Amino acid sequence: MKNNWKKVSSALLVLAASASLSAASPDANANPGEKEIKTNTPAIIVQGERVFVNHLNLEGEKVTLKVYDEENRLLYIKKFNQTPVVEMAFNFESAYEGTYSVVLNDGDVIYSATVAVL
Repeated sequence: MKNNWKKVSSALLVLAASASLSAASPDANANPGEKEIKTNTPAIIVQGERVFVNHLNLEGEKVTLKVYDEENRLLYIKKFNQTPVVEMAFNFESAYEGTYSVVLNDGDVIYSATVAVL
C-alpha cells in the first residue's frame, strides 16, 4: 500500500509539472509569424470621439501609426524611426459619421482602437 502511494504521488507531481510547463509555454498551434494584436491598452486610449496615442519605444524600432475608416480606407499614416516616445492625438468630433480605427504597429505588437462618430 505504501509503495502504491509513492507511485500515485510521483505521477501527480509529474502531471502537475507538465501542466504548469505547458501553460507557460506558447501555444504550439500559434503561427510564429503572426503579430499579437492588443486592444484597450494604455498605448491607445479612446475618450469620447478623441483618441490619444502614447507609446514608449526605447529600443528605437520603426513604428507605424495608421488611421482607417469603416470601409478600411487608409486616411492617415505616419512612420516614426528611432523615436523614443510616440505621441499623437486625434479628434474625430467634426469627422463624418462612421467608425474609425487607429492602429499602431511597433514591429512586434499591433495596438488597435476604434471610435464611433455619430
